Amino acid sequence: MPPSQPPRAAFVQLAIVVFIFGAAGPVIRIGLAEATPTWLAFWRALLSFGTMLLIAAARGRLKPPARRDWASVAAVGMLQLGAFFALLHTALTIVPVGRSVLLCYTTSLWLVPISVLVLGERLDARRIIAVILGIAGVVTLANPWAVDWSDARQLPAHGLLLLAALAWAIAIAVLRAGSAITPLVDLLPWQFGLATLVLLPVAVLLEPTGGVTLGPSSGFALLFLGVIGGPLATWAANSVSRALPVVVASLGFLGVPVISLALSVAFLGEAVTLSLLAGAALIIAGLATLALRR
Repeated sequence: MPPSQPPRAAFVQLAIVVFIFGAAGPVIRIGLAEATPTWLAFWRALLSFGTMLLIAAARGRLKPPARRDWASVAAVGMLQLGAFFALLHTALTIVPVGRSVLLCYTTSLWLVPISVLVLGERLDARRIIAVILGIAGVVTLANPWAVDWSDARQLPAHGLLLLAALAWAIAIAVLRAGSAITPLVDLLPWQFGLATLVLLPVAVLLEPTGGVTLGPSSGFALLFLGVIGGPLATWAANSVSRALPVVVASLGFLGVPVISLALSVAFLGEAVTLSLLAGAALIIAGLATLALRR
């Protein structure tokens, strides 16, 4: 018998999820008009925690993590959510959205050396090519003619974005090396809860006079990020990944930085430069090489 074809609804769901994830960067920038970075990250995580609790309870899947699940909860909650949110939000106050999302989306590229050095995976030609393309893209984005380096904040802000990608890569490596017995989607309430606990002292320490002034911009951002763009889209993305072949899903998710860049140009007035387009093309080519390798 010929292999069954993935349902058309899965492709529609993939397109919706990619658009939602792609819109997250521009929406964060909108929310920052009425909020400081780490406080916006905290409230976003708290809303996502509450939303995932309700979803898990409605599905009858709300239960404490098993002992073997706590490595996954800690890695995702502290690194992929807590650290990533704080670093990305802070950098977005300085670096344009499209450039920020592209640099953050290099996670899979930084995962290559981690997988080889820590997990003992094989370094083959496709991985080498992917990393070379990705690094070339990062260098292209950071060329001295594309960025106003006279602003002393630019260098550390770009560093924060690469640290955000590294934090996410480490979290993925922990998940690969771990032995969680609970489906990852069922751990999301506890991961968002841990991220909330991590972000609260960070916000208090770094922004003691900051916060969120509830208004149209921050309200829209928190609703989108805390209810739709975070938990619901993550849950849907997990469903898409199960319904579609790995290569198809991986290549489909490469649309996220493209959507983010297009929305930032259309609605936030981000300038389209040759270095931005070239850097985007190189990074996405590197990520596509990794996806095709799978």
